Amino acid sequence: MLKKLIKVMFNHSRLAKENKKKELLNIPEDQTSLSLSKDEIAILLQSIKNSNFSGSVLEDLYNLVYKLQTNYNKLK
Repeated sequence: MLKKLIKVMFNHSRLAKENKKKELLNIPEDQTSLSLSKDEIAILLQSIKNSNFSGSVLEDLYNLVYKLQTNYNKLK
């Protein structure tokens, strides 16, 4: 019982810290902050380039690729 209580308290503390970080960084609740290296972004962009997508996701994919390319160019 004590172990469960400690686990719940730890999880609550961890979630509180994560929420505080989001507030400090001005990150909306439905988003997260992610740090990728230049090589990781290049792999994602290359994978997208070599894939086929249907019309229903093209606009979302365009916006995602734009964000990835912008961040990639900032790392040069």
